[in-house]
Amino acid sequence: MSTLQAPAYFVSHGGPPTMFEHKHLAYQHWLEWGKEVRALHQQGVIRGLIFVSAHWQPEDLTQGVYVNVDENNPLVYDFYNFPDHFYKQRVESSNPANISALVLDHLRSSGVPAHPIKRGIDHGVWCPLKVAFQKPYLEELTPEQRKTQSASVDTPSTLPATLSLTQVSLPASESSIASLKLGASLRELRQRGFAIVGGGMSVHNLRDMMRMFTLGGGRGFGKLHSTQYSQTFLSALDEAMTASPASHDEKKWTKALELDQRNDFLPSHPTPEHFLRRYFRFASI
Repeated sequence: MSTLQAPAYFVSHGGPPTMFEHKHLAYQHWLEWGKEVRALHQQGVIRGLIFVSAHWQPEDLTQGVYVNVDENNPLVYDFYNFPDHFYKQRVESSNPANISALVLDHLRSSGVPAHPIKRGIDHGVWCPLKVAFQKPYLEELTPEQRKTQSASVDTPSTLPATLSLTQVSLPASESSIASLKLGASLRELRQRGFAIVGGGMSVHNLRDMMRMFTLGGGRGFGKLHSTQYSQTFLSALDEAMTASPASHDEKKWTKALELDQRNDFLPSHPTPEHFLRRYFRFASI
């Protein structure tokens, strides 16, 4: 095992159609991310992924989180009214019982109530992985092939058998501090080879996106322009997320905890679940 610390990532998962849009910036990012994860796994830096997505928040808990303990990680197709081939996608991965038990025990010892459940992984997890781990891998392609490579509709993407994948739910609470504390509680596992991954979006307003898409004549989401509120919010988000590390989390988190008080927060995130993943990843570093 390497003595290097496993990284913490934020992966913008986009919508399911992004899996087949090889020119989309998110698609290209997923390819590069997969290449990096494979390289670090081969070097012994990463032994597993601990993933928190915007699409799993407990409705039956008053506090704490769930940890998926299904060893086969079946896919959850948590989207509706898409073409049939979207529901035939396959991403094969493993979640060994000893790893999910380790995550559960670590969360509990860190003061986070954690509950096992067999659930599978939602599209906030498997859509990026579908692209990141499709074959041929990015590092096996020529520069010309990279320009046109898109995810196969029919071929499963497969994570290495030695790379575990464990999904943890969002905290039951939607408070910013709950997600920060969850990220901080998992920080130590990076020393043991587990990369922490938060999956969401920095701005997530589907209503405005669809309105602009309609006004634009349906030319594609890649043709949409950014809004004024998204520009100012992203600037503030970047400043908060790159704050200099401090000896105490509370000092490091000061600017981050002010973000949801801004006038441009609600237009950027009418509901907070996609944004809270940024807090989770930030607190894990």
